[in-house]
Amino acid sequence: MEMEITDTIQNVTEKEWTALVGMDIERSHTWYRTVEDSGMRRMHYIFVRERNILKAAACCFPYAEKRYIKIPFLEVRSPLGTSRGFFSQTSEHVDMLLKGLDQVQKTEKAKGVLIPDLKKDEFTSLRNQVKGFTEFPILDNTYLSLHFTDFDDYLGSLSAAARRSIHNTMNKANRSKIKLLFTHEFSPWKETARRLQRYLCEEHHEYRTFLSEQFYDALEKRMKENAEMLLFLKDDIPIVFALSLNTRETSIYKFVGSDPAYKKYQAYFLVYYEGIRRAIEKKQKRIYFGPSTYEFKKKIGCTREELFGLVRMRNPLVNLALKSYVAVTELTGGKF
Repeated sequence: MEMEITDTIQNVTEKEWTALVGMDIERSHTWYRTVEDSGMRRMHYIFVRERNILKAAACCFPYAEKRYIKIPFLEVRSPLGTSRGFFSQTSEHVDMLLKGLDQVQKTEKAKGVLIPDLKKDEFTSLRNQVKGFTEFPILDNTYLSLHFTDFDDYLGSLSAAARRSIHNTMNKANRSKIKLLFTHEFSPWKETARRLQRYLCEEHHEYRTFLSEQFYDALEKRMKENAEMLLFLKDDIPIVFALSLNTRETSIYKFVGSDPAYKKYQAYFLVYYEGIRRAIEKKQKRIYFGPSTYEFKKKIGCTREELFGLVRMRNPLVNLALKSYVAVTELTGGKF
C-alpha cells in the first residue's frame, strides 16, 4: 500500500473518487473543489492506493472547538457539510489513514482528532477498528422522504394542525405579495446572501459557516447545475435566502439567512415548504434539512437520523479526561 498526503482533491480523478465514496453531493469531487477554491477551509487529504488504485481516503481540516476554552482539533469530515470524511474498506486501510492523520495533526499542531458525522452503520464499523478513540453522540440530522405525487399529496400526509399552519403561512405570504425566486446565478446575489446570513450568524454568535463572496463565485463555477439559491422578496427586497445542493435523488438545504426586520412575514418557514414543493416537482426521493428545530421539523413530517462521532486527544492524560467529560455530557443529555 502507498500513502499520499496532499492539500488538494485534484490528486485523484473524479471517477476514482466517486468509485470510493459514492454519489453523496456533500462529499463529491466537485464539492471539495468548490470549497478549496473558496479558501474557506485549509484542506488536507490522505489517499491510500494499492497497485495504483484508490482504496481509502480521509479528508480533514483544522478547526478550533470552543467549549470552555478553544481547543485546536483536526476535523475529519466533509467541509461545510454534514457528511463523513473517512473512507476505508479494511482495518489495514484504517491503520494507514490514522498514520496519515497523525502526521497532519502534528503539522497543524492540533491537540486532537475528531471524526464526526458517522451514520450508525458507519460508526459501528469504524469504532471496532480504531484504538484510543472516545465515542460521542452529536446532533441528529433531519430528512423527509418524498413519496408524494404532488404538494397537496404531501400536505395530506400531515396532521390537520400542521396543514392549517402551513396554509396560514403560505396564504399570508400571498396576501403580502412575497415573491419566490430560484436561481443558479450565485455571483449577482452573493452580497445579498451574505447580508441575510450575517443576521443569523450574529444572532447565534456562530460564524463558522458564514460564506465568503469567493465561495459563491466558486459555487457558480463548479456546481452551477447541482446547486440552487432560493430567495424570498418583499417589494423586491430580498428578505430570506437558502442554498440547496442537488442530485437526481436528493436535495440538501443549507446556509439559511433571514432579515429580522421582516420576521412578521414568516418567510423563513417558506424555505421548508417551497423547498419540499420544489423537490417533489423534481421527483427527488429525499430532502435533508440538517440539525436543530426538531419539533417544527417533526410537525412537517421529517425524520431524525442519528449521527455519531469519534475523538482522540494527542496527550494520553487529556484523552483520559475527555472520556470522563463525554460520559458526563451523555448522562446530562448533551450532544456535541
